[in-house]
Amino acid sequence: MKSILKAFSTVALSGAMVIPALAGTDQKDLKKVIEDQGINYVETAQKGITLSGYVDTSYTEQFAGSGEYAPATGVAGQNPAGGPPNVHNAQVTNPLTGGTGSLRSFDQSNNTFNVNAVKIALEKALPDKNEWAAGFRIDTIYGSDAKYLQDTAFNGGTTGSGLALEQALVKFRIPIGNGLDIYMGKFVTFLGYEVIESPANLNFSRGLLFTNAIPLTNTGIYADYKFNDTVEAKLGIVDGWNNSTTSSVAATGPGIQPDNGGFSKAITGQITVNAPGKNANITQSFIYSGGNQAAAYSGPATLPTDNGPLVVYDIWGNWNPTFVKDNALTLGLNADLGYNGASGTPINNTFPGGSPTGTYPFHDSNTWYGVAAYASYKVTKVITLSARGEYLHEDSALNPKFGVAGVNNDDFSETLTASFSIWDNLLTRVEYRYDHFTNGAVVGAGGFPVTGTFASANEISLNCVYSF
Repeated sequence: MKSILKAFSTVALSGAMVIPALAGTDQKDLKKVIEDQGINYVETAQKGITLSGYVDTSYTEQFAGSGEYAPATGVAGQNPAGGPPNVHNAQVTNPLTGGTGSLRSFDQSNNTFNVNAVKIALEKALPDKNEWAAGFRIDTIYGSDAKYLQDTAFNGGTTGSGLALEQALVKFRIPIGNGLDIYMGKFVTFLGYEVIESPANLNFSRGLLFTNAIPLTNTGIYADYKFNDTVEAKLGIVDGWNNSTTSSVAATGPGIQPDNGGFSKAITGQITVNAPGKNANITQSFIYSGGNQAAAYSGPATLPTDNGPLVVYDIWGNWNPTFVKDNALTLGLNADLGYNGASGTPINNTFPGGSPTGTYPFHDSNTWYGVAAYASYKVTKVITLSARGEYLHEDSALNPKFGVAGVNNDDFSETLTASFSIWDNLLTRVEYRYDHFTNGAVVGAGGFPVTGTFASANEISLNCVYSF
């Protein structure tokens, strides 16, 4: 047993595990305990490297209002009461591709306790001083959240993996001007008001725009330059617009897009403008790809694939009004516009197999847009109330980013969250969310739904997150 412990200790304490620094007396006691077992105590702490993360758990319960479709449980799209399928929270099946997915992610489980994420982040940050310097950042996520990241660079694009490499990058500074910082590897997207890390958001559940309108991660290289305290800019080149690699499948959204793989290199950038008083900011970001390198659509050969250019523009801002005491009120706004260009001219076609029936103006291009508004008020030192309202739309398209092909898709969502910070480092939240999804079963000549499918979903969540 002693030899086994010694071998394990040598590996763990020499770099495979990073132990946070303890107080002097505690460290001496730990050293004495280890040496009493006949194990060599190895100190390998490296100055400037920090370990952080969180443990995120929740309980989610989904239900429907009177006369509305019930959420999916067990079988995709199956109402346990025997009613019609819910095309919103259930798995939506695209009749063209056979792919399935949901407009929601990270909180799809019904009537279950969830281990959402165990996040570990290891970092050596760049110093404040403008000098030659280098560092790194590694973020890993283990738990149910990881499968929604579809980490193509790490696990080959599988959606079922419980482990994801969120970020892995090296960074270095060139001391020119105010300091030019270079980042290379895998990193989170520039776009979006919300982030992957749940405790960093105002609400527990991620919004519609976060899930469907923007990418989550990219792999490539970018430069970051801070002109002054007011303006900061980023510019980079990455593999694909929505993927970790150029040949992977969709990294966000329901995974029913047939044309997300094979995109050429993309250019992404961001510019942030901060108010002089630091109580407001506006951030604009974009990502642009010239088009597909190869056709990735595996559907009927008679239908074209989208391989034209793709661009997504994102703008968001924060404002803490100075007339509110202690900056207790936070207001936020986020808007997105995306366009996937056509490879040819629009065509008319019918669904394969004739179901559903009818003729649809299948445009070999895709446009989506949405807006989200946020408000958060700190009632006391321990209680914060937050609200979010969203609208997301996608035009009728052959290859949709979300929803159902060949029809206009619209989604509305409202979320109310109460957050409690009673214990040190522990965030507890109670949340109610309502979603309403509609798509036009037949699109008229004017581009508006003639008939439609409607579905509503409600969710109550309890969330506990311990951060360290």
